[in-house]
Amino acid sequence: MPRKHFVQDLERVRGTGSFPYLHNIRKGDDDESICFSFSHPDDPLMTLDFQVAVSDLTEYPHSHQYLIFSTSTTVPPAVVDVLEVAQAAAAGSSVSDLLSTVNDALEKTLVSGSHQDTPEGGSGIDNSITDAVASPDSEIESDSETPWDDEFFDEDQQFFGSSQKPVAISSSLKPDLRETKAAGFKVGYLGDPNGSVILSISCRISRLGISEEAMQAWDVQGNQYLVLLLRFPQGYVNANHLLELKNSSSLVQMHVGLCASYKPNITDAHQAFTGTSTTHLPVSGLITQSDSVEKLLSLFLEIPLNTLLNERFITILRLRHRYSLSWAGAESLFNDCQGLILNDQQAPQENHALYRCKDEWGDTVPHLVQDDHFSSTNDPECLSFPLLAMQFTLRHFVKCTQFCLVCHCKTDTNFEALKPYVCSKPLCLYQYMALGIGPSLEWEITRQPLVIDLLISFAYASACAGSMEELPVGLRMMVPPLYDPTGIQSGLLHRLGNEHGLESELTVNEPHQEILIKQGDWILIDKPNGDEKLGQYGFCQVLDTNKWPIVKIWEPVTQHTRVMESATDPLFVNFTLHNVNFDDIEGRAHKQQIIVGLLQSLPDVESMKKWLEKAAPGSKNLSLWKNIPPAALDLLRWIVASNRSCIVQDGTAFGQSGGTPRHNLVTGMDGYLQFRFAQGSPDKEEKFVSAVSKNSFNSKYPTIFAWHGSALSNWHGIIREGLHFKKVTNGRACGDGVYMARDFDMSASYSGRHAFVSNPGMRTGSKWPNSLLNMTCAIALNEVVNKPSEFVHHANGVYVVDRIEWIQTRYLFVDCQKSPVNQNLVGPSTPPVEHATGDEILYYAQHPDYTATGVDGKPINIPMTIFSRRRRNLGLDNDEQEEPKTAAKGKSKKEERRSQSRKRKLRSTEVLLNDATDDGDDTASVATLAEDLAILFSDADQEAESETEKSIKKLKLPSVSKGKTKAMTENTTVTLFEPGTLTESSITILPPPSYATSSATKALQKRLLQALKAQDQTPPDELGWYINPQLINNPYQWIIELHSFDLSHPLGQDLQKAGLQSIILEMRFPPDFPMSPPFVRVIRPRLLEFNQGGGGHVTMGGALCMELLTGSGWLPTFSIENVLLSIRLALCSIDPKPARLASTSSWSWRLDKGDYSVMEAVDAYTRACRAHGWQVPKDFEKMAW
Repeated sequence: MPRKHFVQDLERVRGTGSFPYLHNIRKGDDDESICFSFSHPDDPLMTLDFQVAVSDLTEYPHSHQYLIFSTSTTVPPAVVDVLEVAQAAAAGSSVSDLLSTVNDALEKTLVSGSHQDTPEGGSGIDNSITDAVASPDSEIESDSETPWDDEFFDEDQQFFGSSQKPVAISSSLKPDLRETKAAGFKVGYLGDPNGSVILSISCRISRLGISEEAMQAWDVQGNQYLVLLLRFPQGYVNANHLLELKNSSSLVQMHVGLCASYKPNITDAHQAFTGTSTTHLPVSGLITQSDSVEKLLSLFLEIPLNTLLNERFITILRLRHRYSLSWAGAESLFNDCQGLILNDQQAPQENHALYRCKDEWGDTVPHLVQDDHFSSTNDPECLSFPLLAMQFTLRHFVKCTQFCLVCHCKTDTNFEALKPYVCSKPLCLYQYMALGIGPSLEWEITRQPLVIDLLISFAYASACAGSMEELPVGLRMMVPPLYDPTGIQSGLLHRLGNEHGLESELTVNEPHQEILIKQGDWILIDKPNGDEKLGQYGFCQVLDTNKWPIVKIWEPVTQHTRVMESATDPLFVNFTLHNVNFDDIEGRAHKQQIIVGLLQSLPDVESMKKWLEKAAPGSKNLSLWKNIPPAALDLLRWIVASNRSCIVQDGTAFGQSGGTPRHNLVTGMDGYLQFRFAQGSPDKEEKFVSAVSKNSFNSKYPTIFAWHGSALSNWHGIIREGLHFKKVTNGRACGDGVYMARDFDMSASYSGRHAFVSNPGMRTGSKWPNSLLNMTCAIALNEVVNKPSEFVHHANGVYVVDRIEWIQTRYLFVDCQKSPVNQNLVGPSTPPVEHATGDEILYYAQHPDYTATGVDGKPINIPMTIFSRRRRNLGLDNDEQEEPKTAAKGKSKKEERRSQSRKRKLRSTEVLLNDATDDGDDTASVATLAEDLAILFSDADQEAESETEKSIKKLKLPSVSKGKTKAMTENTTVTLFEPGTLTESSITILPPPSYATSSATKALQKRLLQALKAQDQTPPDELGWYINPQLINNPYQWIIELHSFDLSHPLGQDLQKAGLQSIILEMRFPPDFPMSPPFVRVIRPRLLEFNQGGGGHVTMGGALCMELLTGSGWLPTFSIENVLLSIRLALCSIDPKPARLASTSSWSWRLDKGDYSVMEAVDAYTRACRAHGWQVPKDFEKMAW
């Protein structure tokens, strides 16, 4: 029991004296907190009190988080800094380890190193505890300033901030971030903007125009953020300085990852650059149920992208600036002239056409991806380095299939794959496999075993036929020379009488004086004079050679059965060592013979899957399984990694559970196993969509479907090179092009499915012996642009198309032979006509004259779910056609971005709550935190007023400018709002409460200043709430107006009809804030009760019914800004109903007669907590003063 363990650990450390500088260790005000004090040994007057809260006691003592802060009135700034680092270091540790960490940190800060501040410009965020406190040399500032001073409370510190005044933020950082923000990216920072800082530049994946197939293949989701982190250890350095310096690698480091939020938490960002602690530091200001929202996740391109950014980007940028090149030109110049241009030893051929090329983008690629900040200015002072780095990152992320993952050169191929790969250089292939950049084989086997079976079967058939074009060279596979009889030796093989029967002994005949076999070697054992030689191979590993010429080996394995399974007497065998590098074998035929033998040694995929499922968490690696030779495993990894198509199994098979819903299956294909075959890259898909739009825009049937059949031996190449017509196989009676057919049976006749029946020994029909699919043929169903008049040939149901971009393969169907192993493999593919759920399946409307037919001539139905949401509109009717999205003529890119930005602002809150159905819509993005808005829009360094005067002005004057107000009143899509119209006489302003405490007061003062700062720096219609400082008499009572509701929403319509401009809230704070939540209620207007059709999470008495505002759901790290955002979203939420104003028959519209009373709200709040089982906060009744 976590709580019991926590209490026991706390009792053990009380009074032990284990912590020299800590005393009075005790339980806090509740069971989830600890209190203790620190005393300086040389200064009795220097005593600090601390409190520690456990974020989630149910996770103790492994995955919990600590929140450490001081409750003393005056706290040295260095203590605040070191507590932040100690908090991260102690996450997941016991109470004893926590106190030990804090004791050591305070000792180094206040005793050994004196109680001085950290140096200016460095917050210590990116250092260990020792580094953070080792050399403090600045003096403590006077603590006499008013706590209302804005700069007194540093946003990066905990609740009670330091009195240290920060220097002005770098003059180039803010304009660079503003430029990045204006380009459409989310920006944020972690650390100290005046010193060591990490910048976060991000955008949602759904805004990049990537197809759903590509997102699935790349393991990314549309609602995730692609995040670029830029770390400046010595402070921010702009593009101009980086271009001037020859060695700038130490000034900036870059890292790319994924995150559910627009910026990760501090600890994950720190770990991305240092590889240290994996603890998670709660970040103030983000309302989440766990810190997993801010967790930095790995990207499948993480290693190549990070290498490219850190080792090449600045040099490529320097070349681009020096010679006025495009990204493509600068990259080509870098790749061609490494070692020359980089050392300024030779000038480039400035007019070389190769380097004067332009960056190529499709017409439908979003502006966010196409935009090029560099081309907009020739002045390096005006270049934003974060924006340049992010645009360069997007270029290589979206176009990843066009670049080699190792050398980053453009791949020389016409096939646009869905998965990125390497170029044809052998070294790149070796590094690709050795560095683990390729896909995880183990993950693929566990996730889709039959897809792996399919890939192995294709490779095996291709090698048997001698038609494998691309061979796995560069992997340094050590293989047996099957083609060379001089390498064959002989011996006697017999089993040992051990318990498991897994070991055997091989006695070598005619042994050489020198021991040729050593422990760990692999050998190939073969029965001599076997009738079926390929079926007799047995691969095994050497265990011991100490009794030479007797060699102890693992029992040989081949074709799913052991060679010695039925042998009782020693068996005379031949054997061959794995001692030849595959790359050194001469002749393609010999190499493919080796491939056949290695694939025969692989167990079936179901056995591999079961072994992985039984393996321990840290041992799920097939290299640890003794049944697979290393060379065979390397070959298998190459087969999977080199497959750049995304093949997904539809339906269920081989006793599988779950699987694809039946409405995803094509009808009329009974007896065939269906795979979804997404062959094209995002660019290829975009080219296909563009071709459809340009050639079939006015057609009711923009595309048709057609079959393509080919022998099994050809499919290994097809899924790597795409459908093409470079090789003539069955003649070309109708001209050059890809041959397809309307009828399935016609294409099936070209698939070689009868070869197994007519000639079982035919090598072109050879099947992988351990295959569960046991395939006889494979046939693809392709989508083709519906313009037969421009085909090379179309007659009698046969189509010949020579435009590759007009063809997109959608499905792959395989015919599997029955066997005892797979007797339940293939189930019916046709979904029933009627469904118990009543849901109607939508099918693609095919042209009556070109309707594709399936097995036995039955028409097939193709489900619309095969297409992305955007593509689905192309197959409905003329009224629903959409032209490709292009920039409006006559508008600059900046104007276009502004227009799109205005459109996004006008989206209703309802869309936000329902997670935006349009991939290009950004209304579902995470709200930017106040601190990140501040660094974008605050210009405190330009104000000449004193800090005290500025603080007073913020408190006494409305914080909405006239310009912003005017802009807002012109916006007719939201309810109008004029700040300052709510008067003090219309509400009840309370005196300071008797329970006020210094710690809560200081925390509330800081939170209020943060809220006012965010209000001052954010357009009102974006913020949606307003606090008038003139209505705040004490920090324990805030009056807040929620405004600018979308007029398309029922609540906005009600407010406009009633002539009201806002919903007025009161927020009261408890004595132990931030440990307990505020009490929030509606003052006016009255809202419709739930039983009368109202909603919005407002109780009958006006209190907010949200777990967030109870003792069960509140966390001390929540910011007021995001609490208000959550309340606003709750009011507009359609689940179960949105808030509505009460009818005029039940209340008066006059503001002085429709208020909720405090006691109404208190009673309703407690009732709601009891009904939901939520905890009423401690001292809640005190807030009803």
